[in-house]
Amino acid sequence: MNNVVSDRIKKAIEKSGYSFIELEKRTGFSKSALQRYSQGVTTKVPVDVVNAIGGATGVSPFYLIGWGDDPNYFPLKDVKDKSIPLYSSICCGAGLFIDENIEDYIAVPDRYINSNKEYFANIAKGDSMIGKGINDGDTLIFEKTNVLESGQIGSFCINDGNDCVCKIFRKLNNGMIVLESANPKYDPIIIDVTNECFRVIGKLVCKFSGVE
Repeated sequence: MNNVVSDRIKKAIEKSGYSFIELEKRTGFSKSALQRYSQGVTTKVPVDVVNAIGGATGVSPFYLIGWGDDPNYFPLKDVKDKSIPLYSSICCGAGLFIDENIEDYIAVPDRYINSNKEYFANIAKGDSMIGKGINDGDTLIFEKTNVLESGQIGSFCINDGNDCVCKIFRKLNNGMIVLESANPKYDPIIIDVTNECFRVIGKLVCKFSGVE
């Protein structure tokens, strides 16, 4: 877990003077869950938990989540006011995003997104993109688009729409599309452009660690 998040949650709770039993009543989250978040035992901190702890302790959720250094900064009601959906999976056969597959919502600072565009998030799995600083468990934020330039990192649906992968997009002079990993132990994926199940679904705009 991101130590900044867990450390700030712990300090906010200690400064409030509330016991975990009292915080359980004030936040609606169990004593054991709150203890795990403050101790860094749980690897991800949901946005709703950050907002609830901030509201109960009087500390800015933006501060708790590590986006600022002022615990008294409250620009919005909560960080979920600037949030995008985190998909557990995406129906890619027709290039569609299915609401039933939304797992949570990710709060994202204004500087990373454009209010006129749509975004979605996925959790990185594995080590195929470590050469680009993308590690297992990172939260990846994508702008919804079906157009990428060669060399950009994107989210793609392949294998009859059953797999959603994050790779480097390459379009060769002969029109062939190649999806590259950023780890030499993985071979590139050669795309048959006649396969209608292949879809470009997003362009990577930023990534976060420790918060979901």
